[in-house]
Amino acid sequence: MQNLIKKITNDYPELEISAGNRFQFSPPNHLYYSNEKTEQPELLLLHELGHFLIGETDYSTDIELLEIEAKAWAKARELCDKYQLSYDEDFAEDHIDSYRDYLHYSSLCKNCQLAGYQDDSGNYHCALCGATWRNTKPVA
Repeated sequence: MQNLIKKITNDYPELEISAGNRFQFSPPNHLYYSNEKTEQPELLLLHELGHFLIGETDYSTDIELLEIEAKAWAKARELCDKYQLSYDEDFAEDHIDSYRDYLHYSSLCKNCQLAGYQDDSGNYHCALCGATWRNTKPVA
């Protein structure tokens, strides 16, 4: 892991990388990694580097969040070639699935459990009972 961190800091000197509670990109230029035992830490770090490189951090709808996550994983795949690491498609899809699950859960009407739709301001609406709700942003 330390070798990868050194390579990334050489390639992106404007980037700060330090230990934290979890793997996370903090705009504009800080990556955190966890020292706790975790599956595929190098791939998780490349995913967070992917967030930095795609430069997309703002979203107002859950589907936009899912799109950003998928783009960061696609960038991680490219970075695996650059840093001679193997990309685990199943591992990445499991992480993307967690956002898909969040999106599905968020869309369920709290009154009747029908899937609602989200407008551009982030509010969900139920076509059946007319309820409106808003979810908090997940910790990415």
